Amino acid sequence: VVNSHILIKSRINFLCLKPLYYNECESYLSTRMPCIGQLISDDHLRFERDTESDSDTASIHFELASSPTNFEYDHDEATVPLHQKIRSKIEAHERFYSLEFFPPRTKDGAANLLNRMDRMNKGKPLFMDITWHAGMRSASNSVSSSMTVASSAVNYLGIETLLHVTTNKLSKHDLREVLNIARSHGIRNIMALSGDNHSHSEFRYSSEFVAWIREEFGRCFTIAVAGYPEGHPDSTYEDSLVHLKQKVDAGADFIVTQLLFDVDRFEEFIRDCESYGINVPIVAGILPIQNYDSLRKLKKLASNVTIPKVLQSRLEELKDDDEAIRDVGIEISVNIIKELFDRDLTSGVHIYTLNREIGPKEVIKQVGLWAVDRSRRPFPWQVTANDKRATCEDVRPVYWAQRPKSYITRTKQWDEFPNGRWGNASNPAFGELDDYHLFYMTKPLNIPRLRDMWGREVRDLADIREIFLAFITGKENRHGHSVTELPWNYDQLNPESTLIKDQLVKLNTNNFFTVNSQPAVNAAKSNDQVFGWGPKNGYIYQKAYLEFFASSSDTKVILEQINQYPVLSYTIANKPGTDCYTNYRKNTSIALTWGVFPGREILQPTIANFKTFLIWKDEAFALWAEKWGIIYDEDGDSRKVFDEIVEDMYLVCLVDNDYVEGNSLWDFMNLIIKLKKGAKEQPLSL
Repeated sequence: VVNSHILIKSRINFLCLKPLYYNECESYLSTRMPCIGQLISDDHLRFERDTESDSDTASIHFELASSPTNFEYDHDEATVPLHQKIRSKIEAHERFYSLEFFPPRTKDGAANLLNRMDRMNKGKPLFMDITWHAGMRSASNSVSSSMTVASSAVNYLGIETLLHVTTNKLSKHDLREVLNIARSHGIRNIMALSGDNHSHSEFRYSSEFVAWIREEFGRCFTIAVAGYPEGHPDSTYEDSLVHLKQKVDAGADFIVTQLLFDVDRFEEFIRDCESYGINVPIVAGILPIQNYDSLRKLKKLASNVTIPKVLQSRLEELKDDDEAIRDVGIEISVNIIKELFDRDLTSGVHIYTLNREIGPKEVIKQVGLWAVDRSRRPFPWQVTANDKRATCEDVRPVYWAQRPKSYITRTKQWDEFPNGRWGNASNPAFGELDDYHLFYMTKPLNIPRLRDMWGREVRDLADIREIFLAFITGKENRHGHSVTELPWNYDQLNPESTLIKDQLVKLNTNNFFTVNSQPAVNAAKSNDQVFGWGPKNGYIYQKAYLEFFASSSDTKVILEQINQYPVLSYTIANKPGTDCYTNYRKNTSIALTWGVFPGREILQPTIANFKTFLIWKDEAFALWAEKWGIIYDEDGDSRKVFDEIVEDMYLVCLVDNDYVEGNSLWDFMNLIIKLKKGAKEQPLSL
């Protein structure tokens, strides 16, 4: 499969052992290689096997039966190598951008950086890269190392990530270890650099490093290299072009240039590259000047880059006004990018962010590259950029829908991931409970900010109710602050749940504190802006789901009445797990979301399962104390009241199996509220 197209030989041969699923070969290959399954279903490929042989092996082949016309396979973009994505953009005449960050020195700095990268990823950069500090520290498992930040971006944020690796102070043995670590983390893109001091390296030039990577690792990595439009600081311009050609010939896939201010000079560089036979994509480096200090650093770190005198004079006049300098830096960067695109000198630009957000984001928006993601999601949950996981994982439990990073953390050691169905939930071993609050999962604890959001004191249940209602409605709390998150929700209410906001408001008003929900859906198009996911021309279905905390007295009423609604499936448990109730059949999973697509088996990416619920239950209850209760003084009255309320709670999960009508769940909760209040209530039905 090349881009969206399939290159087909007339005959595709396989050799298999007869005893090993011989009769399942067609089914297996069709499942593991969906493009083949799609061709078979369209009668383009004929499946045959040699049944005459008496040996233990048999020849099996697919033969081209008819020529596919305008055939297009809906592949998972997460598995397409970065260099192919770049070439696809160029061939389609689409503009793109990428972002560069450097690893901070502290744990809190790393958490802040990853949250910033997560926000910037909403603008759909093609990739982000992480720079490297000389030596093995950058490959360590410390929270602020280059390797850890890059791995977190790939696995927890779903970001296509390019990791810088410099040969400086590293032996071949060290570099082999570094690249093996990167590969084990799912990092598939490397910026190969020689560093500043060749005397501390076994490679004199980057081209030697690139060739060595290809020799040791083959095509495992997409390799980027640096280009210098004004020549390398330690070399002549002509020698820089020769070295760049050597890097490309050694196996580099694309070039990212040093920052530039002179578009005419960049055009000469592009033409010279063509004359030297350098034929890989070239991405132009752009540095939005953020303040006067960044200008001074630029002169020191990129001494070979020409800064126009007019620009220098303009910035010198504003050196005491950082905001004015930033505005000028944005204006200059925008003009450079527009000129590069107008003159068709490049399809992509690489933004050197200096770990800033406002300036780079404004530049991207002003040139029209900031993209609101309207593309089809491959699944209804956030997909990791780790291709080992992305190529085989297609099922997750619903419980972590609002905490995907936590789920990825707790399953990161799995050798295999659920594919096609969830299977036996007792087989995979979830990570220990204390894994879920690792540094990259949360922002640094800001107690004053959290007290403003979640209340400066807790006197009774009404104070907690106020916070849940403020989160759902988007209104400010009594202290005049918006509640933009809860311990169980990384972000504000998702678009699906906003459609049932009135029901959620009524439930929380009656002290049923909701933390996860979805409405019923019957045959929504797969390109639907709210519910859509998966390949085109498909249909999406889902059952109504509701998860909430309730007091022990309210839970008792629920248990007394729920058998009146046989269409509902339920799981209920208290904090210690001494009281657990369910009507799930043993070792059974319930499909909550599924999709039907042309030429595919039915996909069911979201499930509910009792054993998995019990694992989630421990995390859900722990979040009360670990995230919310901790903001109050341990010996204070607020903490005492808060803890007493939580200790009395049960976690309740309800599934409405009638996805066509989809009202039984809301009717049932309406009944519970009526019995609780002893008064007639209006129906909750949609």
